[in-house]
Amino acid sequence: MKKAVYYILLAVFIGVFLFAAYQIGSYMLEKHKSDEVLKDAGKYVYIPDLSSDEEPEPEGEPEQVYVDFAALEGVNSDIVAWLYGADTGLNYPIVQAEDNDYYLYRLLDGTWNKNGTIFMDYVNRSDFSDQNTLVYGHHMKSGAMFGALVQYKKQEFYDAHPYLYLYTPQQSYRLDLIAGSVVDYDDAVYSTVLSADTLSALVRSSRFESRTPVPEDLSSAHLVTLSTCSYEFEDARFVVVGVLTPIDPVAAPTGSGE
Repeated sequence: MKKAVYYILLAVFIGVFLFAAYQIGSYMLEKHKSDEVLKDAGKYVYIPDLSSDEEPEPEGEPEQVYVDFAALEGVNSDIVAWLYGADTGLNYPIVQAEDNDYYLYRLLDGTWNKNGTIFMDYVNRSDFSDQNTLVYGHHMKSGAMFGALVQYKKQEFYDAHPYLYLYTPQQSYRLDLIAGSVVDYDDAVYSTVLSADTLSALVRSSRFESRTPVPEDLSSAHLVTLSTCSYEFEDARFVVVGVLTPIDPVAAPTGSGE
């Protein structure tokens, strides 16, 4: 009888071990596939070497990157923008589909993958001309996708990175961050038009104190809300809201094909 119990327990332990190994293996394979697809797209994004002793190019801001959208069109025509922040872990294409489900668990090449792709809400205009543009990404434990976004829960991270860059085929922007807050999944921030009260509430609950004031005239402002899952309570979300400031683009680097 004791032997039977022993073998049953052994079989259970082996089964649990094999299942865990399968889960870890699948996770690593999916991350590798995601990294490879993003690396392929990243060939058309040119990041300056800030460690160089050379003087930065006079055009634009020295931390900026150059995005070859003409080349990215051949990778995936759903790419509408590129999000970048120096030393933040945020360096991703933004896609837009006909719904908010397609890229939730799909890569740029259309293959199913839990990492998904950073995507814009399908109700938004792809040129970021809405008052509030919503952009979503998974909170991956590896730090991939918007797993890096939650670093903005710390004041010191914001202090070091108070803005991001957002590029579209039409315009380059600096995204000056004004709030980073934990909200409900159905919070008023998930709208293409935000009220002054909504923004004030986000600023009051922000995990960091911003140096950028809330725009006085919201009717002419263009905001971007970056959203990912958070775990303070059921269905919690962490959102980082910023104001788009148009900036001069950097020049195309030699050999980029432009």
